[in-house]
Amino acid sequence: MSYEVPERQTYQWAEDATAGATGVTHQIMGPRGKVGFVRDLAADVTTSLVGTTTVPELQVGISSGDYTFGRYRLGTTAILGYPTGYHRASMEPITGNPPRTLADFAGHVVLDGGPFTSSGIAGGSYGTVVPSGRIPAGPWTVTNVILGTVASSDRYYVNGLSPYNAPIVGQKVRVQGVAGVNSTANGVLTVGAVDTTNYAWVELTTQTFSGTYTSGGSIMPLVIVTCLAGVGGTPAGGWITRVDMQWIGVNTP
Repeated sequence: MSYEVPERQTYQWAEDATAGATGVTHQIMGPRGKVGFVRDLAADVTTSLVGTTTVPELQVGISSGDYTFGRYRLGTTAILGYPTGYHRASMEPITGNPPRTLADFAGHVVLDGGPFTSSGIAGGSYGTVVPSGRIPAGPWTVTNVILGTVASSDRYYVNGLSPYNAPIVGQKVRVQGVAGVNSTANGVLTVGAVDTTNYAWVELTTQTFSGTYTSGGSIMPLVIVTCLAGVGGTPAGGWITRVDMQWIGVNTP
């Protein structure tokens, strides 16, 4: 087994002109079989950012409004937003290597997966100390689909799930290629439960089971980028978002 040079990818979206006031989300799907980390976050601010209670921010996580994987609050304080211009998390007076953080006010910058925890990781052994916010590798291959036990869910039996790459309850995933089950089986769904004993299945919501599984399918974890609006008063601002990711794993065809 050989490892590639870690792959760096930068994701950028067109200007979200009113993100500071209304908020928007974007999706990232990593390469097959690679664990991911947020290495940098940047905002090219086009309209000055305003937040009376909290400033607008960039969040990278398992779902909208979550920052499990990375965070950049776009202000000099928790309430004073940045003016127009280019602002980059890695250029702040951050500490740690890794994870790199800045806590001059709560959560100003969190990169590299955040604080350390004891957990498994692809390429290591269970119990390895790793960043808690690493992005799990996928996809997982579907072998069967039945009615789930969590409300309005289907249970997907999969190959390739393990303690090293299990999704988190509440995480968004992309399901595609499932045949025979209800039409909502293929799409962006939410993890409602995970088999943490045998790692044989995940349950995805919101679905009403119908039909009979016949073949195919894969499940891939998604990374959700939230351009979060400021809070309090009359929040305002807009920017162009850039997310720098590093993907690490074995060579794949």
